[in-house]
Amino acid sequence: MKKRISVLEDDQDLRDMFTILLEGEGYQVETFATVASFNQGLEQNLPDLFILDVRLPDGNGMEVCKLVKSAKETSNIPVIVMSAHRNFDRQISTCTAEAYVAKPFEITSLIGQIRQLLGKN
Repeated sequence: MKKRISVLEDDQDLRDMFTILLEGEGYQVETFATVASFNQGLEQNLPDLFILDVRLPDGNGMEVCKLVKSAKETSNIPVIVMSAHRNFDRQISTCTAEAYVAKPFEITSLIGQIRQLLGKN
């Protein structure tokens, strides 16, 4: 069974890139452009990994991370937080994600982090 990854990213090009890249790596990918759609998606299926952008049109990925990590059903699911914000390092302490990625990012490095978090070599 394929591992499922949920990506919360408002940029359509990045959502498309994540879908192509991660499906090519053998993952099942679900992408969301808003916090509202992400929350609806969580009601239907829980992923094996979350990738969350920080700046979103209807919320903040760090807040989503805190909610995910505080909920019993999702607290053990790994989270990768991404941001292009220059003060990103100050926001890190507000969320207990397993990994933090600054945009722009190196694709091979991101894939390596995903593999490590999902236990796939």
